[in-house]
Amino acid sequence: MITEEIGRTDSCAQNHSEFSAMVVGKILWEYEKAPCRIQSLYELAKEKMWNANSDVPWNDFGRDRSFPSSHESEPLTGFAEYEALPDDERRRISWWRHALEISEILHGEQGALLVASQLVSCLPTVESKLFASSQVFDEARHVEFFSRYLREVVGEIHPPSEELKRLIQSMVDEPRWDMKFIACQILIESLAMAKFQEIRQSTQVPVLAFAIDYIAADEARHVKFGTEFLKDHLASLSAPELAERSDFVLDNVLRLANSLNITTRIAESYDWDVAALRHHLRQYRVRHPEINRNRFRQLLINLKAVGLLTERTHMRMMSMEVMR
Repeated sequence: MITEEIGRTDSCAQNHSEFSAMVVGKILWEYEKAPCRIQSLYELAKEKMWNANSDVPWNDFGRDRSFPSSHESEPLTGFAEYEALPDDERRRISWWRHALEISEILHGEQGALLVASQLVSCLPTVESKLFASSQVFDEARHVEFFSRYLREVVGEIHPPSEELKRLIQSMVDEPRWDMKFIACQILIESLAMAKFQEIRQSTQVPVLAFAIDYIAADEARHVKFGTEFLKDHLASLSAPELAERSDFVLDNVLRLANSLNITTRIAESYDWDVAALRHHLRQYRVRHPEINRNRFRQLLINLKAVGLLTERTHMRMMSMEVMR
């Protein structure tokens, strides 16, 4: 028997978390420009601004006509209890799972918005402050798009997982600018880029596909900025300081990996055997090993680019269940 959790619209606007953070920053009184990659990225950011209201085809989404993702990308395909359901019920499950995943992305984008706004004050050079200001506007557009998409196309916004909420809270409370930077530009942006690529390949919602192209281009600039700016700073840190930062990234990857707990929620809503469903999904991952590889490939590349992919870090990543 289905519970009322599926199809329910959560009143996220009535829920909030508070923080009070002292930001230690720099006011710089010299404005000489030296040619650098960050300045080029800032110019590119200005050229690539887009409008989430007028540049996106909001009249083209087809919620009632199809599943949000292709049949090939549905991990429940082949699970007997799922296949026995009527087409409308399977579509309902797919849109519910989609709502959970996109809601988590929305909350992550708000976290990036808050941290980027803090980085404008915290970063130590004029060029980095200017780029961070462009990222604030980028993240604002992403929040605008995903919140409207969830309200008008999907029809529901779910609260963040406890792990994502905890991470965002720790990011805005963190006094060290480089830890904020690593959390935003390396951890969240790397995972977001992989997720957007996955969505772009599987989505059957035209308005989402259209916007993801814009958003992915924004995120690629943010990651490039992060890797360019962090590598010199991290090269000056001690081995214990680097280990602390790489452990921070990997610890949060593990916490975020299954934080939504979608499998259990679906199984319990339909009174399915949770163990049987988990076994099915493990077999699905075995048949499609590229899914997890692609999800964490960008993170590995970015950790290496900034000097956080030590031999110890790489071995730890390879041993993680989420990488298999």
